[in-house]
Amino acid sequence: MYDVIISGAGPSGSYLSYLLSKNGYKVLQLEEHKEIGKPVECTGLVSERVFKYVNSGSKVNEVHGANVFFPNGKNIHISKGEKTIVMYRDEFDKDVSAMAIGSGSDTRINARVLDAKVNDFYGEVKYREQGEIKYAKAGIIVGADGANSKIRNALNYERPKKIISTYQVDSSFHLDDQDDVNVFIGSENSRGFFGWAVPSGEITRIGVGVDHVTAIKYFRNINKKFNRSQILGINAGPIPINYLKKTYGNRSLLLGDAAGIVKPLSGGGIYTGIISAKNAYAAIDQSFQANDFSEKRLKNYQKLWKHEIGRELYIDSKIQRYFSRISTNDTMLNKIYETIDTEDIIRRINSLGDIDYPAKVVFSILMRKPKLIKYFLFGG
Repeated sequence: MYDVIISGAGPSGSYLSYLLSKNGYKVLQLEEHKEIGKPVECTGLVSERVFKYVNSGSKVNEVHGANVFFPNGKNIHISKGEKTIVMYRDEFDKDVSAMAIGSGSDTRINARVLDAKVNDFYGEVKYREQGEIKYAKAGIIVGADGANSKIRNALNYERPKKIISTYQVDSSFHLDDQDDVNVFIGSENSRGFFGWAVPSGEITRIGVGVDHVTAIKYFRNINKKFNRSQILGINAGPIPINYLKKTYGNRSLLLGDAAGIVKPLSGGGIYTGIISAKNAYAAIDQSFQANDFSEKRLKNYQKLWKHEIGRELYIDSKIQRYFSRISTNDTMLNKIYETIDTEDIIRRINSLGDIDYPAKVVFSILMRKPKLIKYFLFGG
């Protein structure tokens, strides 16, 4: 019998596996795919904070700013001293997994979870490994298996209320400007979210996120801006951008995307997933020390991660909801451009901007331009 079974070998699952294993816990980690890090379903943009937790050589580029393009064809340029890292996501996942395996984790690939259940004495997972049906028991079961989490569904957790669909390609187009991400908003570029082009060395990652519609039409509109390019690879996937009311249960926890612990404004989930894993370790360790695996005891997990990033995610989700209302209102978006395209506002964005904690810059802008509140709340 294991101490903990973790479904999923993305960054959150592998980082938790690493923390548990290096501290003496017996961990079984199950990854449904035949290779760690594949398929890639991520743009690969993270803050330097991530590399304080993970030793990885997956960096491919550094960017220091963004060009945000509005429906009128104009753009604002945001620049900051802090660098944002563009990385190879599959290599990053492998590096985190290697940390876990090196610490003693029993990590299995091509091992797909089929079902899970818990009782007062243990949790049990049914999985298929290399075509063979197997069972394993543990004190705690952890779902770190993404937006379509099998653990979440098997243990009757609620489903995420809002999921963004994404479509992204690796394009042969080479951006001359390797220091800035391009962001595209407006009715031609997305519905409910935004499009992007990320400079990644000799290739460019071009993609779009949408809400309740098919992404491909909007992707084609964005891709037209990069003529003479060839698509080298395609990836797509769902992003839950609202965290669940409960991310814990009897002998079970949910991490990262499985719990909706994702940045609502950007859809980024690596940093938030690692933060959830760090706090999951603390809660699991406390649970074993007390020999208490009840829902009441594991509730501390949610208290811990919410104390660290809950307020930010809650505020960001409200901002995202308001933006979603006007995301196809080109007239309103152009008014916002005219309102914020001032030296004072751009300087404030540059000084306060933070990829992991954007709420403070939004509040600062609203304080100086209160009519923006009217745009977001009432659409005019």
